[in-house]
Amino acid sequence: MSLRLTIRRSTARSAGLIGGALVALVAGATVTVGAESYQPAVLYTESNAAAAQGGNAILAFRAQSDDVIPFASFATGGAGTGTALGSQGALALAASGQRLVAVNAGTDTVSAFAVESDGNLRLLDTAPSGGTDPISVTVWGQLVEVLNAGSSTVSGLWLGAGGLHPLTMAAATASLSVGASSPEQVSFTPDGSRLVVTEKGSSTIDTFSVGAGGSLGSAVTTPATGAAPYGFGFDRSGDLVVSDAAGGPDGTSAVTTYRIEKGGMLDWISDVADGQDAACWLIVNPSGNRAYTANAASGTISSYDVGAFGHLTLRASVAATTGGHPVDLAISGSTLYDLVSPQGEIATAPILPGGDLGTATHPVTGLPASATGLVAATP
Repeated sequence: MSLRLTIRRSTARSAGLIGGALVALVAGATVTVGAESYQPAVLYTESNAAAAQGGNAILAFRAQSDDVIPFASFATGGAGTGTALGSQGALALAASGQRLVAVNAGTDTVSAFAVESDGNLRLLDTAPSGGTDPISVTVWGQLVEVLNAGSSTVSGLWLGAGGLHPLTMAAATASLSVGASSPEQVSFTPDGSRLVVTEKGSSTIDTFSVGAGGSLGSAVTTPATGAAPYGFGFDRSGDLVVSDAAGGPDGTSAVTTYRIEKGGMLDWISDVADGQDAACWLIVNPSGNRAYTANAASGTISSYDVGAFGHLTLRASVAATTGGHPVDLAISGSTLYDLVSPQGEIATAPILPGGDLGTATHPVTGLPASATGLVAATP
């Protein structure tokens, strides 16, 4: 089947960019591109297509001043599961912006790409994830750590100039806490000294020390204050900002902040409900003073101010309405991007000067229902 593109606002520039550029984003998909005003960025999501569907691919979009343009699809060399992963962090950009790493949950592998100056990707390597069912990945320098949900482990790889190399030391793989259930995200702390893993099903959060060469310490486990810890980020002080998908102080979703103590245990700072349902995905802005949650069951995005010492204030229970099932979030410049899955859309909302969100629009539709992960790079 051929790919059909529908453009709501036709311009010579738009048509020139689209014509012939995207040969096969996803077989049979229909992509609709709108014409709102966005900060220049390149957006990446992964199709997570199973082997029988042609295998996993990174789908790339240019966010121009008045268009969001699909421009290329890059095979990962692995396969997905064919359904959305329901995790945060299936894709990760290195801090330099020059490397992109993606999980292939259907083949238990990880792929690394070089990010070219024009936003195109060049596959460097595809390597074993060190476990089964990889769902989330994080990068610090040349270290890559993968959360393998099937084997309940985190495992490390080295990302060199030529590609990925699994670490061979015994301590390169560490088990999650005893009783860990439904892990959702892995990420390095801002200083790279620890890994953090949220475990929704068991309402626990693990931290792991990261030693020389990527050796991992044993899991240090803290029971979460809120129910079902899911997505997370870090504020300007390095405190942990976590979404609680299933139960804040008033029974709705919430966000909780924690300080990571020297030994790896978490010390509660603040928790504030958002009045919405299933606040699963969360992003902290680059300044570290604001957090946004995608409330999957409410079709909304909430906003929080993150003050000194990690204290939270709910800014807006409904900062924007996306409808559908909002999941992964990304920020570039003054725009918040949200993958709406399984509806197969990317919603965008302008971030206003005071931090509030403007009206959300849906410039991209027709993505596969299995699409997972979202990152934004600035060329």
